[in-house]
Amino acid sequence: MTDRERRLAMRRKALPTAPTAENDAFAHAGAMVLFPVALGFLGVVIDRALGTQWVFTALFATLGVIGSFASAYYRYEARMAQHDEGKPWMRRQQQQQQRVQRDGDAP
Repeated sequence: MTDRERRLAMRRKALPTAPTAENDAFAHAGAMVLFPVALGFLGVVIDRALGTQWVFTALFATLGVIGSFASAYYRYEARMAQHDEGKPWMRRQQQQQQRVQRDGDAP
């Protein structure tokens, strides 16, 4: 690789990229808000159709909030696992897991 090619490659790496669905904070914030609101609205429609008070509204909005937070939690865990991959503390854990698998249940 020539010096010119190396410099061009460094420039390409330095250029900012557009956010994707995985790393766009605005998209995640929208999902945190829109999902419970949409389910709450669906609950309102069902409540009006069935003539109930606010049962389905509360139920669906609560499920939406729980789903949004669960989604954020698992997304965070996946990103941290990807970030920690190959770090010294992860190598130690992997070695311990390999020993346990090799030796059985003994720590």
